[in-house]
Amino acid sequence: MVSTSSDPTLLLVLGSIGLLLFGAMGYGIYTTVGPKSKDLRDTIKEHARMHELGIAHGHGKNGEHSH
Repeated sequence: MVSTSSDPTLLLVLGSIGLLLFGAMGYGIYTTVGPKSKDLRDTIKEHARMHELGIAHGHGKNGEHSH
């Protein structure tokens, strides 16, 4: 049989972690679909497009790549 503890420290710690986790998830969802979401840029898509155009990375002398 499992005994119960009356120490609230574990509950407080786990509750705080849960609150932070759900708060971060809620903020992420709000940022993704909220009113300011139209201002977000897809930087990976932009970078892939620059690769297609051949301008993603500058090229130095002697064929060295610079990032």
